[in-house]
Amino acid sequence: MGYHIFTMSLAIRTRMSAEEFERAYMDKRAELWRGEVREKMPVSRGHRRIAMHIGSRIANQKGLGETHAAETGFRIQTPAGESVLAPDAAFIRNERLSPELPDEGFVRIAPDLVVEVRSPDDPLPKLHEKAREWLAGGVQIVWLVDPVRHVVEVWRASGHVQTLTNADVLSGDEALPGFELPVRKVWG
Repeated sequence: MGYHIFTMSLAIRTRMSAEEFERAYMDKRAELWRGEVREKMPVSRGHRRIAMHIGSRIANQKGLGETHAAETGFRIQTPAGESVLAPDAAFIRNERLSPELPDEGFVRIAPDLVVEVRSPDDPLPKLHEKAREWLAGGVQIVWLVDPVRHVVEVWRASGHVQTLTNADVLSGDEALPGFELPVRKVWG
């Protein structure tokens, strides 16, 4: 069994399937990264406040779809393997939701929009890698919210990455039509 230390996570087993991970780690703070379990550390009050603020703004877009809170596990299939990732907030449009989608277990479809909030000790390259993983798994837009630099990076499935500052407005684009939030209001 190999161990690797990461800033915000600890790899604790070399390989595991999504099914094994779901049985062993449901309701625990961990993600499955291409078969490797990574424990997640609890986040700060400021991190959670920003995530809840954005998530509640998304949830206010009534009738468009489902908003998922932090720690909801999503099974993401990419060419590099299967992962189970838990964003700080996520949104799935109504037209992609199926009555057959079970309430139990990890969500088996990729969200349309994902929000990831950077913690002070999260290395930016690791967050960029996670954004690429989300996009490879079918997500349309990833918002990397960086309270350290006071910017929001918008990663799109098209490959376009845009950095927004407090003078800009965050838009839901095609993933969340009509949603707008001035970046200066992201911070709470």
